[in-house]
Amino acid sequence: MIIRKKIIIVATVGILCSLFIFMAASPEKRIVVGDELIQKSFFNSTALISYKKVDCTLEDGSRVDCYELVFNSNPVNQGPYCPEKIDEAVSLTIYDGPHNPGFQLVTRALFEAMEADGFDIVEDDGEVHGFDSEQRSDWDYCLGPKAPPRDIGLELTFLIPAIPIMTETISVVSTTDFDLVGLTLDGIPIAGDPPSIFDGPGRGIPGGNIPALDPCGGHPAPAGYYHLHFIPETINKVLDANGITEVACTNISQASGTQIIGFAKDGFPIYAYDEEPLDLDECRGRNASTPEFPNGTYHYVASNKLTPNAPDCIKGLAVKRGFSF
Repeated sequence: MIIRKKIIIVATVGILCSLFIFMAASPEKRIVVGDELIQKSFFNSTALISYKKVDCTLEDGSRVDCYELVFNSNPVNQGPYCPEKIDEAVSLTIYDGPHNPGFQLVTRALFEAMEADGFDIVEDDGEVHGFDSEQRSDWDYCLGPKAPPRDIGLELTFLIPAIPIMTETISVVSTTDFDLVGLTLDGIPIAGDPPSIFDGPGRGIPGGNIPALDPCGGHPAPAGYYHLHFIPETINKVLDANGITEVACTNISQASGTQIIGFAKDGFPIYAYDEEPLDLDECRGRNASTPEFPNGTYHYVASNKLTPNAPDCIKGLAVKRGFSF
């Protein structure tokens, strides 16, 4: 009897171990959306250079059909960025230093906080160290575009799954490296949080410089193309919600009603709402009907209050190296 009990126990443990190994090795559940969501007619035809279906590789290694979208860079007016004097207010930032952190104007309160945190960004006469100022290693700067400010010859290429594939695991948009949430219908990249001012953008670059955002929530990348850290179609509501009245986004039209404003890199659309829905998930998404998809679809929702106001995670699989220029 003792031997039989040992055999039963060993067999039971073996079954449980096999079950655990099987469960651990089982692939993640994938939900394939039945229809293609991207349509050429959604995009700004003036900025869109080419639109075609290609084979591509997703982050999990699977091969699928994708849409390759190529746009002219910088399809909209941009700026202004850096004030010349400490009391001017023309742009925005999110400060992460000990003194006066948060979403705010690039003006006196920010500069005084940065000086209190040990940075040297303003002269005694109130002149701000701008991008075209004297370049000194012991100074910190408000960063604007290089000259010329707009490289209209640059082309941006996006690869987006033709049919989105939702997974059980969310993908968080990086806040340290340049990682995209998606793109607007004008073909402007939507990135995650702006680079840290206090710690610097990483890659050995020290903190202290302000990558100023224009009133629509964007700025130029080092390569010269304009990109966004906010979804601009609702940023004026964000400014109102945060008590900022000195600037407003006028270069990009504000959304009204329920309006599609772009696509996330996993292929699901991004919408702006006059009133934010209450049933959003952890990635600010929901399943609901929209003017473009009356039978309903999963989509992300731009916030009218949060800073930044873009989703900080996605629910579907994106393409490996899905953005290039």
